[in-house]
Amino acid sequence: MIRSVLLFAIAGNAMGFAPLPLSQSTLRSHPRAAACGIVSMSAESQAHKGPALALALLLAVGGGAMDASAVSGGVADFSDVAGQDFSGQNLKGKDFSSAVARDTKFVGANLKGAKFFKADLQDADFTDANLSNASIENAKLSGVKLTNAILKNAYTGVGLELVKDFTNSDFTGAQLRPDVQSKICAREDVKGTNPKTKADTRESLECP
Repeated sequence: MIRSVLLFAIAGNAMGFAPLPLSQSTLRSHPRAAACGIVSMSAESQAHKGPALALALLLAVGGGAMDASAVSGGVADFSDVAGQDFSGQNLKGKDFSSAVARDTKFVGANLKGAKFFKADLQDADFTDANLSNASIENAKLSGVKLTNAILKNAYTGVGLELVKDFTNSDFTGAQLRPDVQSKICAREDVKGTNPKTKADTRESLECP
């Protein structure tokens, strides 16, 4: 409770609000607060110190440690799954960001909303997999198989053109870079109809 009060006081000073008065007993039990001048900081010093001081005070009160997950967004569910077989598994919403997944099998897997941001997916097999709303942005996709795969509303980026096979894939509503799209549409394997969604591959990619 006291820690929360101290942080609130720091935030108020950083944004120019009137400082929160703390009791003498609170200051005696938390000498760092008094040392940082939470209560006695003048209006002039507030104006000159700004956000930088607020950050320094937060570190001081918190003992100098910062929660890494608050910056990075958390830790991925998988890191190294190279060569493993996830065929047919329910991996909905799982995070493979920056994971090493070379030669990994995801055949028929449920990967709705899964994250493969910056993952190494070289030669991975996503045949019949459901990648709707998934993210494969900035992933290494050389040799990847997307045969019969569903990528509705998926997030893609540079490197998608390196996929080995697009036959019968469904990209309806997926985000595609115009330059990458043109390269993909020129390929002979961009054809067929997805067996589950019945979507035409070329139409889903909005090929001319």
